[in-house]
Amino acid sequence: MALRDTRGGREFDKFVADGSGDTAMRVSTTSSSTTSATAGTGSATAGAASGTGVATATSETEILTSTDVEGKSRIGIQIFNTGDTATTQNAIYKVYGSLVTTPGTAGGSNWTQIGDDIQVARATNAYKAIATTPIKNISVTGESKGADFADGGTPAATTTNIYLMAD
Repeated sequence: MALRDTRGGREFDKFVADGSGDTAMRVSTTSSSTTSATAGTGSATAGAASGTGVATATSETEILTSTDVEGKSRIGIQIFNTGDTATTQNAIYKVYGSLVTTPGTAGGSNWTQIGDDIQVARATNAYKAIATTPIKNISVTGESKGADFADGGTPAATTTNIYLMAD
């Protein structure tokens, strides 16, 4: 019971009367669980589907399929562009979020891009942290680009590994 109705008086809300009339402290407990997913060439974990792991030059390719992050408030994504045989294996990645339970393929009408495009040069990586309002699903797409991150030259397909952790 609060001694005052002001915000400062609510400090006393943590005290409650127990069954015998004595005063006890109220204790709140919470639980935390972490979600992780991996997508990439040769990956056999949840989140990696057949055909994922390669960003092609023709269009956005879904690299990390729809991954459930409902109830998580912080998301970390690390993107490894593992292509290292051609200077035209640079890639642009996009992170998408959705509130729809089964949103379909990333980039479709049930998805919204989160943040800016992520440029990752060949044989390098990028890490993005997302502290976000609630979303149900997250997905990542990639598209191989030329040496200058444009379509100049002939962009070569590049392999990609993506690691996601949410808590």
